[in-house]
Amino acid sequence: MSTLEERIEQIKTQFIGKTGLRVLLVEGLDDVDAFRIFLGRKFPQWERTWLLAAAGNKSDVVKMLKIEPRWLGLVDRDEWTEPEVVKQCAACLNLLVLPRFCLESYLIDPAELWAAFPPKQQAKIVGGEAQFRNELLADLSGWLRHAALWHGVRPLWQQLRQVGFPDSVLGNPPMPDDAALRVKFKAWHSTLDADAVLARVHALEAQLASEEVSQLCTQWIYAKNFYPQVVHHVLNRLLGQKPAKERRLAILRTRAMPTDLDALWRAMGLLA
Repeated sequence: MSTLEERIEQIKTQFIGKTGLRVLLVEGLDDVDAFRIFLGRKFPQWERTWLLAAAGNKSDVVKMLKIEPRWLGLVDRDEWTEPEVVKQCAACLNLLVLPRFCLESYLIDPAELWAAFPPKQQAKIVGGEAQFRNELLADLSGWLRHAALWHGVRPLWQQLRQVGFPDSVLGNPPMPDDAALRVKFKAWHSTLDADAVLARVHALEAQLASEEVSQLCTQWIYAKNFYPQVVHHVLNRLLGQKPAKERRLAILRTRAMPTDLDALWRAMGLLA
């Protein structure tokens, strides 16, 4: 029995038993904590029909869903391009992809964060919401450069795989001759053409410079790093020290319920 099959059996025997609960698989324990909060706030009786479980990572979520077609799975969008999202969901019909870049994208939008603070906390910030926004976005240009590189360079690996890198020349004999190898190597070189890659990054930078902050925070900024490196430190300085996990959970409990999760609730049968 594989490790994945063992994990599935553990979930069935230790947590489901004879209850008939359906499983919502997420990537990690932080995701379990977050969606337990969201579900508890919006659907107080959700645990009568559903169990939340962590698979460990995105790849394992997909693999486990293919073994258990009655289960649902939710993964971050992050490294998947839109064509990849479409491809993955078509191949695994019980897979859902987060509408935002990643879970932490629910923790970085200045407007959403400000609305999540009780008046007593808002009053601590001299200069109010405008100052708070300025503090969070002080190095926005650097994070947009990072986003342009992430979204512009990360897909290169998938593109290389599509032109046969590296397995198309690493099979068993008979091996390709020099002429065939040259064709392959030129295709790889073309994919990695420095000027073309830089042009794509520059085009993305220009596009992001004109986007609304809310769009940047939900779809583009690498929130997995932006939250701990920027948001958490700014809030520690403005509102007082608090452990990172405790603060993250506190925000999730008080921020407005995200409306972009309605597709998930419908798939779970919790929302008409």
